[in-house]
Amino acid sequence: MSNLPTDLTSEYDRLVASNDWQSVSLLLAPLVESGSPEAIYLSSMSSYPGEGSSEFEARHLRLLAEAAGKGYAPAQFTLGMYHLFGDRVPLDPGLAMSFMGPAAAHGYPPGEYEYGFALLRGMGVAKDEEEGLRLIRKAAAAGNEVALEFLREQEGLARR
Repeated sequence: MSNLPTDLTSEYDRLVASNDWQSVSLLLAPLVESGSPEAIYLSSMSSYPGEGSSEFEARHLRLLAEAAGKGYAPAQFTLGMYHLFGDRVPLDPGLAMSFMGPAAAHGYPPGEYEYGFALLRGMGVAKDEEEGLRLIRKAAAAGNEVALEFLREQEGLARR
């Protein structure tokens, strides 16, 4: 089991971009049935035909929590962001970091940046500037644009 996106996500993205929802369903259905955390996460991201917004929201959060519970880093990251900003769920920085920490531990660059930033500032976790900067640098090395911009900004401030 992978905790990070695989070729499945690439194929899902390709099918979504071509608006081929029937193929998306055929791709994901057996994998969701088998319990694939990545497929469960991807299935949570799109509404079903005829599904109302309240039904979608409930299903989305239920499947997202299921995928996060199975250790899928993008689901952990997404739930962490929701709690960090109070989007769709109650605002709770501590709970946000309980999802973001595992996403970072799995090596998911967006999770590394967000958890690193939280450690740097002591938001929802005990402050640890050294570990925070290490995670931000790791995310930047993986190409995370937000981490790269943060480090560029920090360098610019340090030169002043």
